[in-house]
Amino acid sequence: MNFFGFLRALFENNNREWFEQNKGWYETAKKEAEALIEKCIVEIGKFEDLGNLRAKDSMFRIYRDVRFSKNKSPYKINFSALIGKNGRKEMTGFAWYIHFQPGESFMAAGIYEPTPEQLAKIRQEIDYNPDELKAIINNKAFKATFGEMQGRKLKTAPKGYDKMHQEIELLRYTQFYFSTQFTDDEVFSNSFPELLASRCLQVRPFLTYMNKALD
Repeated sequence: MNFFGFLRALFENNNREWFEQNKGWYETAKKEAEALIEKCIVEIGKFEDLGNLRAKDSMFRIYRDVRFSKNKSPYKINFSALIGKNGRKEMTGFAWYIHFQPGESFMAAGIYEPTPEQLAKIRQEIDYNPDELKAIINNKAFKATFGEMQGRKLKTAPKGYDKMHQEIELLRYTQFYFSTQFTDDEVFSNSFPELLASRCLQVRPFLTYMNKALD
């Protein structure tokens, strides 16, 4: 099983004519990716209630929406999924985004596009309870896996907060997420589902903090 062969070819031939001529290859590659995601769901399900989630409910379509994009390539060059109780419909809660792409596979988790109301709640939690968050994200093992928190940041202090606030660097974020990379060899190793699950579990305290802020 190595669906990266199809994705590499798609990268070189990202057009509808080629895709239609290789639809059978695509279907085979999709089934292989789906089988791997099913195994990942089983492992993550050992510590997270995923209900009756199946890979087909968590995988995103390969077709791109090009209406508002300068990039008019019709297809994504990856297979991806959102593993959470509500599958790809999950926007908050305990969910993990999985991205399979040759040389660029990763897992990400956090709050990617908070609403204004959610952003206000997260900032309020950071203001009232920064030590818990900093203990999580500054943990040595956590940092070795995930590095620094990612996401857009304001250039100045958000409205309602002093620019000299002790936690201003955290308060300036408008997105809050972490990611961790996987090599191609790791993706196709027999132990990948366990490796992925271990990293999903490792980032779970951060998700717990974010979900508490949104309650």
